Amino acid sequence: MLAPILAFAGYAAYLWATHLDETVVSGTVYGFTIGASKQEALAAARILNDHPHAVVYISYGPRAGDHFSIAPSQVRIEQLQAHDQWDVLLDGAGKFFNSVRLTFNDGRLVEIHRYRQRFEMP
Repeated sequence: MLAPILAFAGYAAYLWATHLDETVVSGTVYGFTIGASKQEALAAARILNDHPHAVVYISYGPRAGDHFSIAPSQVRIEQLQAHDQWDVLLDGAGKFFNSVRLTFNDGRLVEIHRYRQRFEMP
């Protein structure tokens, strides 16, 4: 009787301990540096070694189809230059539970927001 309760409590503690929701506005974190240009940020996104399926997700309007996802590649920099908020989806396209949001102002990185959850909220 006690074993299932302890197992559930341990799993809940694991989910809580691995949940990330943090914002950085100075310094370097996850390979990205505040003040970096969009090209430098894209280069950092390309070398996320632990996440080979990472894509850059751009939402540019309120409609459901106003978005696109591309692999982080210097060849695609032209598509990204016009957008000041990038979501780097670390587990691949459409998987929003593990991401790094990059916010730019005047072409420079001003905010890095890391979000990770290992479960779906109801």
